Amino acid sequence: MNRTVPVLAALAALGLPVAAAPAAAAAPAAAPAAVASTATTTCGPSVRMINRLNTVCVTVDGPSVRVQGTSTQLIAGPGRSYIYKLSASVVDGASLGTESDSAFLGSGSAYLSGPSAVVPCGSTVRASFSLTDFGTPPPTSVVDVVVAC
Repeated sequence: MNRTVPVLAALAALGLPVAAAPAAAAAPAAAPAAVASTATTTCGPSVRMINRLNTVCVTVDGPSVRVQGTSTQLIAGPGRSYIYKLSASVVDGASLGTESDSAFLGSGSAYLSGPSAVVPCGSTVRASFSLTDFGTPPPTSVVDVVVAC
């Protein structure tokens, strides 16, 4: 129901000036364009541990860094539990943290989250990912990434 006409008539009856309204309301303003992400992901070398290929990756978005480990089963078979460790630190600086736990990894790829932090621009972050089979010395994937804001 259009309520504009009665309001305009009431204003005119009071002797107030009125202007004609457009027949259709203007479209709402468009939402501002999303800011393009500048995030880049750098991965270290893949290392083999029994039947799995393990890789550490660091995603940098401005001064923010996020560490992730990827473990891919090479030969199809049942899954099993492993102990994983993801850690990161600023080279010649503070630790950004360590995530360590056991995880059941099945067929395909598994993605394990590691520490996240904000570091000073220009810092070099070293991240590592290892997966162990309850006592087997783990090979470790390591990557160094410069945080260029």
